[in-house]
Amino acid sequence: MPATTKQRLSAMLDVDLENVAPHGEKLQASIDESASQRPGSFSEWFQVASANELRSCLRTLTAEKAEVASHVRSLLEEERAYREWVNREEKSWTQPVSDPAGAKEAREAAFEEDLGTQALYIPLRLSSDERTLLVILQGALYVSEYTDRVDVYHAGNKARRMALQIQQVCAILAGLVVSNNFDVARRPLIENSFAQNMHFFRAVFEIGRRYKILNPDKLRGSYGKLIHLLQDSVKDEVARAVGFECVAPVKTVATLLKTKTRGAELLQDPLLAAATLEIYSESKSRAEVAAEVQAKAESLAQLKTKYAVQPEGGAVPQKSAGDLGEVLRGRQIETPDLTTENVESIVASISDHFAFQRFNREPCDRILGFLRTYFSPSSDGEWSLEITRGRGGSCLSHTHRTQYTFVLQSLLLWREIMGNMFALWQATENDLLDSTLRYRLCDTGQGLNRMQSAPRVSRIMKAILHQVQSQVGGWVGLSVVHLGDRDVPNALIFIDKYTQVPRILAPIVSTLDKLSQVYESSLATKRLIDKEFNGVESLRMMILQDFFRHGFDGSGDDGGSCVDGRLTSCWNWCSKIEKKRYFPAFLLTGFNGFDGGFESAHDW
Repeated sequence: MPATTKQRLSAMLDVDLENVAPHGEKLQASIDESASQRPGSFSEWFQVASANELRSCLRTLTAEKAEVASHVRSLLEEERAYREWVNREEKSWTQPVSDPAGAKEAREAAFEEDLGTQALYIPLRLSSDERTLLVILQGALYVSEYTDRVDVYHAGNKARRMALQIQQVCAILAGLVVSNNFDVARRPLIENSFAQNMHFFRAVFEIGRRYKILNPDKLRGSYGKLIHLLQDSVKDEVARAVGFECVAPVKTVATLLKTKTRGAELLQDPLLAAATLEIYSESKSRAEVAAEVQAKAESLAQLKTKYAVQPEGGAVPQKSAGDLGEVLRGRQIETPDLTTENVESIVASISDHFAFQRFNREPCDRILGFLRTYFSPSSDGEWSLEITRGRGGSCLSHTHRTQYTFVLQSLLLWREIMGNMFALWQATENDLLDSTLRYRLCDTGQGLNRMQSAPRVSRIMKAILHQVQSQVGGWVGLSVVHLGDRDVPNALIFIDKYTQVPRILAPIVSTLDKLSQVYESSLATKRLIDKEFNGVESLRMMILQDFFRHGFDGSGDDGGSCVDGRLTSCWNWCSKIEKKRYFPAFLLTGFNGFDGGFESAHDW
């Protein structure tokens, strides 16, 4: 029985043991009398009880209370239906992509490495004016209670309540913008209605979405409010009440280049690769780094000279993206020719894309390198990866070879997902903001969540999964990617889960890289590591073995061998890092956690 069902049953039966014991001796016999500290409530005992003890307890309770028997029966029926659904989904996910249109979309998004295809998903970097509007949006979302007021069970017209909350957010936005730039914003925002200013609100909301895609670790509290607000705004009844739809397409490199006469030519120019080249300082002298920086700057200058058209004498120069006056008027005067600002924006956005790819994929590549270097599928030796269900918290039983393959395919899958994060994020928003895909508010065992299908994300994930399966020549565990069910209710939770991958792997890589430096830093540290761990290499192998075993052992509330359960197992391993024998070594390398600050005064 999954942990979520177990927790729900525990909550239902959370009663004092002293009150239950007089009704029968079977319950009393199921409690370990030799325990030094007796559980004070049924839920405490429930978490540590064995399977036989649980069966005995349930027989007693169901025999005495009809409502308990009825509830247990409904839970079992629900669990049986869920297992049948998983089996059906498993068959679906193991079949090749058969939809020609869906296959083409997924293949282009997931596997094409040419810049022309990638440009469809690369968001444009925010201009300075757009960043000003972003800060205002952050402030409005920070004080908004949208989800608290909307995502609750209540009587009355829900569409009217949604519309009222959206209008309140728009009113806060308008007030903050007027206070920030009174001369420009006063007349259009105070004298006109929300519907008359719809282009302004759409532009501001689009800026927030674009910034989040470029910076997944930002807006961690506000983005959920924003996307839920926009998800409701596309409903016909809500849009009629508000007076307009709040959703505008996210600006990408491709959308900008399509409006320019020489856009496609710029994208194929070899100078663009040189202007967006990432510069690494490792193993290079200062002079070499300076030469690369100079070459990169010269390539950008040549691109601007070659493609940017200067305004003719007396012509008014084009205003920058996000100019408040232009946004309030609902139009941006765009010329068919590329400007200097356009070229700089395109180069900066593509550079951000490459930096984003490196930040997300490099930890996966490094961990894969550790796996292939220090472990072999054919021989376990001293550092075996074998796991057994029920031992060390493991929920799976794998031989060394099977566990090696299980970890390898998981890391390869994460690497491909990280490489296609922009495409997946665009598909996520398209699914969430699709007016034909209605959601329902339901209790998934982790509170009320919006349960909604995600067909676009499913198509891309299916293509990525089949590619990885072809690389490893098989698959260990389930192939199901949970989307739109109680484990992963919607695409937003899906994309949020996978933005955690670099946050999990990067600190581990950093610790492993710094161990040798810490070991050589002082005689006392060297003695400590030699005494406790038999040397730095033994310590490194201990960390890797434990991570590859219990970071992928199916543990966690919704863990298991399915695709999403692997990530849950890793988070479960991270949550127990303080209890590991080698945790002091993490602290010595500067480790301060697997997650950054959730919010701060400067980053809502």
